[in-house]
Amino acid sequence: MDPTTEPPFAPERTAVVVVDMVNHQCTPGRGMLAAWDAASIETAYIKDRVSSLVVPAHRDLLAAVREAGGKVIFLRVGAYDAGYSDLTPGFKGIAAWEPRADLWGTEVLADIEVEPGDISLIKTGSGGFYTSALDSHLRNMQITTVAYTGVITNGCVMLTAAGGFDRGYRGLIVSDATATLSQALQDTAELLMDGFMANVVTTADVISLLQGGDRSILTPRNSVQAWNERFVEDSLR
Repeated sequence: MDPTTEPPFAPERTAVVVVDMVNHQCTPGRGMLAAWDAASIETAYIKDRVSSLVVPAHRDLLAAVREAGGKVIFLRVGAYDAGYSDLTPGFKGIAAWEPRADLWGTEVLADIEVEPGDISLIKTGSGGFYTSALDSHLRNMQITTVAYTGVITNGCVMLTAAGGFDRGYRGLIVSDATATLSQALQDTAELLMDGFMANVVTTADVISLLQGGDRSILTPRNSVQAWNERFVEDSLR
């Protein structure tokens, strides 16, 4: 979003888009995590981060945005078709996890409360703007600011934020409400997104913003300078 033309921030025109906080993505021993365990991929970090940090952050953040008059939208990766034929080509493999819209796998985690008035959308692939009706819902509700949360940070969260950037939404990545396989991967994903696709912030930052607090988190950031310092200058040393 062009900072010279973007609309002023308004809590009632703000949405939290929760990406893939569903059973087949986040439950130990099931779906994605079971597949990673079977492939000898280390999952201890993401399991701990989801349960100890990300879920509690969602409870606080979603309560705050609802109270402020904003919207909550759950994106749930899965399929409508009984044979999973509507999954995008790159996601056909997740059919083994039974991520159908009407089954347990695509339900939002029980520890995150879904309330009447929240919007829940199936997305049949990675980026929420490309594989669900997210954009039409946001536009119909006149949403201008989107805070992205969920899993995984360097996958579906980042690709959804990229889609929002392309469509002109003011984006916020809520760091402590996202998770991936390691802290190093989390840090790298945040660095790639911050100031480019969206500003990286905390749950406390967003709650303060919704309650009329400091709006400096909306100030555009120089992502290229940060990339240069982290990746380019380091490679030249």
